[in-house]
Amino acid sequence: MFSIAFSYGLDYRNVASINGIAAPYIIYPNQKIRLRGSASRTASTASTSKTKPSTSAPKTVTKKTTEKVNSSSRPVSTVNIPEQKVSSWHWPIVGAVTKSFSNAGVSSKGIDIKGKNSEHVKAAADGVVVYAGNGLIGYGNLVIVKHNDVYLSAYAYNDRILVKEKQSVRAGDSLAIIGGKGSERPLLHFEVRRDGQPIDPLKVLPKQ
Repeated sequence: MFSIAFSYGLDYRNVASINGIAAPYIIYPNQKIRLRGSASRTASTASTSKTKPSTSAPKTVTKKTTEKVNSSSRPVSTVNIPEQKVSSWHWPIVGAVTKSFSNAGVSSKGIDIKGKNSEHVKAAADGVVVYAGNGLIGYGNLVIVKHNDVYLSAYAYNDRILVKEKQSVRAGDSLAIIGGKGSERPLLHFEVRRDGQPIDPLKVLPKQ
């Protein structure tokens, strides 16, 4: 659900409401998801199904990471993040911004940050990993962290992912090993979404 909403720049809560899917927003292969329309009055019973859940969009195969979970990260948890503002943002890596924010195109809805070889990409704030995989076209190995009911952050083009979905993380915990796109390496593409809409990460990140 989170990855589908992220792909279309929508608020995952609205998509869930339209489809009558209750928290924790579990969806399944071949399940049809409507992106527009009025809220459904019938809550989904999908969460009671014995079918193994999938967080990927229908007909999209997401490779599961075989990397060992980073020992500095918190244990896998289904803890709900309280609805509140993010009290403190941190840079996922420290480096020069090589591409600024724009709402045009997929790779412009955030910023590109130049990093160092084998550098760890860190969580920008406390939260829960809601997506970890490579099923979203244009993002490579991607990690999405839910900070609360309003804010998500995304970390793209990673070489390796070090966390699992539903894992709780603290600001500064390692999420992945930096990768890049094409010849632009090492590089991190970083996005922040507010109510599903991309915003300029530089407006929330502290000055370097």
